[in-house]
Amino acid sequence: MDIDTLLETIAVISEILNTPSLTTQIDKDPNFGIKVKEFETLVEKIKAQQGDFSVSNENFPNILNELYSIILEIDNYCDLNLRKLNFLNDLKPLS
Repeated sequence: MDIDTLLETIAVISEILNTPSLTTQIDKDPNFGIKVKEFETLVEKIKAQQGDFSVSNENFPNILNELYSIILEIDNYCDLNLRKLNFLNDLKPLS
């Protein structure tokens, strides 16, 4: 596994999570904010292990699994909010 590539990908996700529209959602929904904080904590753990990365580290796969789970939860949250806007597809201008 290329840890540098993983960290680059995580950096992109972090940038997206810090966009104004999502930071507004974080302020409105504390549960979403908690997930984002958990994500940031796991990212810090991965960064801390970057220099000491080895395949034999038993904790690292657990961190990756937790990170994966949190990314899925954040993705589901964002998808749910996007689905709420699906009604806009049916709107038509008045003639």
